[in-house]
Amino acid sequence: MSSSDEETLSERSCRSERSCRSERSYRSERSGSLSPCPPGDTLPWNLPLHEQKKRKSQDSVLDPAERAVVRVADERDRVQKKTFTKWVNKHLMKVRKHINDLYEDLRDGHNLISLLEVLSGIKLPREKGRMRFHRLQNVQIALDFLKQRQVKLVNIRNDDITDGNPKLTLGLIWTIILHFQISDIYISGESGDMSAKEKLLLWTQKVTAGYTGVKCTNFSSCWSDGKMFNALIHRYRPDLVDMERVQVQSNRENLEQAFEVAERLGVTRLLDAEDVDVPSPDEKSVITYVSSIYDAFPKVPEGGEGISATEVDSRWQEYQSRVDSLIPWIRQHTILMSDKSFPQNPVELK
Repeated sequence: MSSSDEETLSERSCRSERSCRSERSYRSERSGSLSPCPPGDTLPWNLPLHEQKKRKSQDSVLDPAERAVVRVADERDRVQKKTFTKWVNKHLMKVRKHINDLYEDLRDGHNLISLLEVLSGIKLPREKGRMRFHRLQNVQIALDFLKQRQVKLVNIRNDDITDGNPKLTLGLIWTIILHFQISDIYISGESGDMSAKEKLLLWTQKVTAGYTGVKCTNFSSCWSDGKMFNALIHRYRPDLVDMERVQVQSNRENLEQAFEVAERLGVTRLLDAEDVDVPSPDEKSVITYVSSIYDAFPKVPEGGEGISATEVDSRWQEYQSRVDSLIPWIRQHTILMSDKSFPQNPVELK
């Protein structure tokens, strides 16, 4: 046998051994504490943590286009993790709980159960032990509760959450947000087959109709300059936002202003300006925040038309003028009524 043939056989043997090791590693890890991807799925975000570190230490094996996809996916996940963590804490604070890491702090199922209890108002059972078995049981209790409420959980298992799988943990929280926060949105004029996202988009379009330089066609690029957020707030509280100033401010200034004002009105700051001041902000994060604004502001009654964007400021001035007149009248008549003596007999009183 020639030396070249020996090298070929050697290479085949090495490839075969690597394949066997990969398969054994996959099977053993599926039964252990990790939740890796099947052999062949080599995108970095699907690799176990130790493999991700190994990949980063090597020269990239991806071509430039693939690296760009990885960067976009990583940035999207980073922003979603931050937004969803703040959203979870907004509700957990009602039971004096707090999480720091979305992937780690939901693994034992306790915080997940507490979140569902707050959102639903229903007390759920839970396992008190600390072993992996108890963690899996607690997560399963949460998943079963969601299934009972007809929430679709696609490819999400209890071990995925217990093992801290980033993608599926984000997917689970997004599913919970859709069910408990966004699905209840009702907009006059909506069609029966509209999704929750489409309803929220329709509400945003109606509320911001007529504002100069503001047009909402999506929950990503349309929100980068911050004008949309300010228009939403101005429609309900024109005393807090100067739309002429918004037109000349920078994106970052508009975003900071909107988030600060909304926070004073009770809307938790789920987004950071630097994460939105990009060409295409993360859609799910923007939807989560906008739905929080929807919850915070009053709704136009059924059959009501509301007022146009051009009328908001004039109506507000009219309202303030009437209040200024009403307050002295109330004070005057309070004094008049306090000096009167009323009969005790209801008939005479009437």
